[in-house]
Amino acid sequence: MLPAKFQGPCLALTTVFFWGTLPIALKQVIASVDVFTIVWLRFTTIALYMWIVLPHRAEGRLFLPLAHVFHHNPELHRHIASGPYNRKRTLLLILVAATGLGGNFVLYNTSVLYLTASACQIVSQAGPMLLMLGSVLVLHEPMHRIQVIGIPVLLTGITLFFNQNLGDLITPSAGTGTGVLVGLIAALVWAIFGIAQKIVLREMAPGRLMRLIYTIIALGLLPLATPSNLLNISSLFQALCLAYCCMNTMFAYGAFTKAMTCWETPKIGAVLTLTPSATLFFAWLLHCIAPETFFSEGLNLLGFFGALVTMTGACLIAVGPQLKHLLPGRHKA
Repeated sequence: MLPAKFQGPCLALTTVFFWGTLPIALKQVIASVDVFTIVWLRFTTIALYMWIVLPHRAEGRLFLPLAHVFHHNPELHRHIASGPYNRKRTLLLILVAATGLGGNFVLYNTSVLYLTASACQIVSQAGPMLLMLGSVLVLHEPMHRIQVIGIPVLLTGITLFFNQNLGDLITPSAGTGTGVLVGLIAALVWAIFGIAQKIVLREMAPGRLMRLIYTIIALGLLPLATPSNLLNISSLFQALCLAYCCMNTMFAYGAFTKAMTCWETPKIGAVLTLTPSATLFFAWLLHCIAPETFFSEGLNLLGFFGALVTMTGACLIAVGPQLKHLLPGRHKA
């Protein structure tokens, strides 16, 4: 067993590994199975896992008692004091969160059809930026100066990453332009999910909320899925890639949740911004091992630099307010 001080970093890096390799596996499956079926199968798998495997202890009631909430959450006390507590509103927000997360998965999987694995990850880095802006507008959260600096850094990095396809970005009919547009919409609906989730988590246990959201998404996508398309998988390798996509969410979710219990959130956020670099590395490695199966990313030096700039901007946005805690402090004598 790892020493306690190494558990947090290892769990965060495990999450980076699973998130970073996901689009590479999706690339192998998306040509044979439609997007709705893949996403439906992934959410059905994680929902069953959370209902059957995960223990139901220490999750509290479906909605936390208001007295308990008031005592532990002064912000919610002010929120409810400013207007009537409305359980229907909470249920509506849960549906909004489920729609946002499900839409994000569908759109992200669709962008894989048009973009390389690393390009999908780079575009998805717009999600934290949109979540921050949405939190400022909707939840009136403060935005720090270093986060403001991170926005142009992030956008500059994305532009540099696509320096070889800048013309395609403004052409909707081009594959790259379509993929980037779909990826940005995916990031937007993920931000909507994040804002709705933030509000509901004030009065509902996290584990129970995510189990409910996963179940709603699985049931909602069922009419759109075509399970018979799974028979289009033509090889054991494709089947293994699909199984990996389904299990990926469980492993990444488990590692991330455990990391949150034993390591500081700002440090976890900083590590998670390395996800695009993991995709780039494993895409390169797998291309070297099996070039006929895994395609080259085809990036030039400026594209790699753009990936680095994008991750820097994402890091500033994610951990900007707490950045001073990540740096060696100065102690007064």
